[in-house]
Amino acid sequence: MPMLKIFLITICTLLQLVVIAQDKAELERKRKQTLQEIEVLNNQYSDIKKNKKQSIGQLTLIQNKIRLRNQVIETINKQVRSIDGDINTSYREMRRLQKDLDTLKMNYARNVAYAYKNRSSYDFLNFLFSANNFNDAIRRIAYMKAYRSFRAQQLEAINQKEELYKHKITELTLNKKAKRNVLLDQSKEMGELVKDKQEQDAVVVSLKKREKEINNTIAAKRKQAKVLQSSITTIINREIAAAKKEADAKVKVDRLERERKEKEAAITKPNTTTGNATTPATAKTNPVVKKEEPVKKQESYLEYNKEDLALGNSFESSKGRLPFPVDNGYVSGNFGSNVVPGTKINFTQDFITISSPAGSSVKACFDGEVVSVFDVGGMSAVMIKHGKYFTTYSNLSSVNVSKGQAVKTNQVIGRVGTNLDGEGELNFILARENQMINPTSWLRSR
Repeated sequence: MPMLKIFLITICTLLQLVVIAQDKAELERKRKQTLQEIEVLNNQYSDIKKNKKQSIGQLTLIQNKIRLRNQVIETINKQVRSIDGDINTSYREMRRLQKDLDTLKMNYARNVAYAYKNRSSYDFLNFLFSANNFNDAIRRIAYMKAYRSFRAQQLEAINQKEELYKHKITELTLNKKAKRNVLLDQSKEMGELVKDKQEQDAVVVSLKKREKEINNTIAAKRKQAKVLQSSITTIINREIAAAKKEADAKVKVDRLERERKEKEAAITKPNTTTGNATTPATAKTNPVVKKEEPVKKQESYLEYNKEDLALGNSFESSKGRLPFPVDNGYVSGNFGSNVVPGTKINFTQDFITISSPAGSSVKACFDGEVVSVFDVGGMSAVMIKHGKYFTTYSNLSSVNVSKGQAVKTNQVIGRVGTNLDGEGELNFILARENQMINPTSWLRSR
């Protein structure tokens, strides 16, 4: 039982060490990934700064940098806490090992002292020949051998404990070095965070001075958004009407086919007799009129076909896992209300705006069919149908697809165009039939 208990404790300890190692690796991976995202934003910011005018997109980019920088600092704090835990564990293990080592050395010293006092051959022979009989002598020889083996084991245990103690010292030294390095990184990120916040304040001051100009730009964008939403509504209504027409035609065909089968069954049905009375062939019988079963109304005409229903269900089940429409970009305008802090600038929209370098590839976020390619304010827009769901990619400088074309997830459908400030920007719209919904929760985390 004791051996089983020791084995189980060892296994649990090893599993715990594996989990701790995995957690550390995950923290380091997350920190590196976030730093890479910050580097991408820094490159984009360098491009945007070439524009002499400060913009909302520039402010949003800095805010994203600050958010990511805080994530890096929080990750570093977790790493520091983890290293501190390792250091404390090492100290506890070292104290335990030192205590065990002192006990082993003390016991070994006692045994050595006893052996030294009884080291003469006479004492050994006297101990051996004082046996009562031959078997007792054999047992005494075995005892002496076991005693020597025990001393050797004691020495081996001392050596092992000393090696473990040295290993813990090395481990502690490495942990302290790792902590110093992580704290240096933390100090560096804190310094960068201060710079980012100072830059944010400077941009806010600049935007506040240009409030009137920016509000005029927002008003122009709002007009474009109305045209865009009107076009989307018209296209969706057209798709619903076409789907309804197809569904009604199918219902009519099914009803006519059912009536035809009922007539054929009535003609071929044999005459029946009751008792001795016969029914003349010329006798008229009233046909039994069957009440027509009401046709089940579909939840959506856009999912009348099995293929469209399956596609819509598949799209819906992918919520939270849809790929971002661009590889290199960030959300600069949220769905709903947007307010620029420190100013009176605010706007509302039924889509998200994604800032990305002009000319970047725009990709379909899911399989579907292109139902329209249209123009909005001199830029192109592509609308893709996914069952009863629609995604629209607006403000494209060029388009790679055409109406009626089937597209696959991550297929390039166009290129990012520029906004009124000359910055690369994409409007991404998600609709369930005619209802605009927030696409943020549908896209996977980056």
